[in-house]
Amino acid sequence: MILVDTVTNASNLKFGMFVAIGGVIAVAASWGAYAMLTRKRVLQDTPTALIRSASQGYIELQGHAELMDGDPIYAPLSSRICIWYRYQVEEKYRMHSGSGSRSEWRTVDNGISDSLFYLIDSTGRCAVDPEGAKVTASSRDVWYGNSPIPGRLDTATGWLRFIGISRLGRNFRYTEERIEPGDPLYALGDFTTHGGAGTHFDRNAEVREVLREWKQSNAEMLERFDSNEDGEIDIQEWDAVRAAAQKEVDATRSEVTAPPPVDVLGHPRGSRNPFILAAKTEAEMQSQLHWSALGSFVLAVCSSVTVFWMLSVR
Repeated sequence: MILVDTVTNASNLKFGMFVAIGGVIAVAASWGAYAMLTRKRVLQDTPTALIRSASQGYIELQGHAELMDGDPIYAPLSSRICIWYRYQVEEKYRMHSGSGSRSEWRTVDNGISDSLFYLIDSTGRCAVDPEGAKVTASSRDVWYGNSPIPGRLDTATGWLRFIGISRLGRNFRYTEERIEPGDPLYALGDFTTHGGAGTHFDRNAEVREVLREWKQSNAEMLERFDSNEDGEIDIQEWDAVRAAAQKEVDATRSEVTAPPPVDVLGHPRGSRNPFILAAKTEAEMQSQLHWSALGSFVLAVCSSVTVFWMLSVR
């Protein structure tokens, strides 16, 4: 057989490279299968929460994506309105050598959105900070051009795109992924509430700040609290100063309305739990992870069998 002859007649260096490549593929595929099964287990074991009643900490949410108030988010390449994007611009380089010529795509520009957006369910809305998330987009477009600045999104479809008509003679490739307003959104991350009635208030720190300001106007403080007019604030007078500062802090605090609570979902800090955002339902996510893990497992088995076969026929 040709394969047997190739393996048995290969030099020690080439044979070692074949075995090493097969081993690396087997290990990487095994790790990929394990990672995806672990992620699937996390999805299964984490119950879906409702925003209104969600507890603080690591939770799972499902709803749909919407823009926050203010200026919309535009995808850089297509200029389409979205709530999240990731893009890449590549240029084709041709290289010549004694064995012929070949071409490869090299990245000349790329970026990812870090703007906040809303996840909305039937009970409320939660701001999402996508920084550091593993994101699965709902839209992915690839088109070609002759400039680092893309033209309009290529509309070639069907067999035209399949046979590569849209890329002929074009040296730049544009890839853009997006999550758009209204898309279903699955999220797994760290849930925290900021502001509201539970906002922490450090009364002692506020009192110290008031006293510091009063000390800077020593003449005014003496005029108010130096009852024996000896030009100094003694211990008894200092008690009166502190009591007045506490009274002012409490009065100011009662006039301040607590800021409305804001729920935020973000990266689990100091935790190995995954931060996942996907424009899919939980069932779709679990199905995707299941088949991806199965594919990686099959690849790991095939690579391992190939390595053992090469070692056996050598």
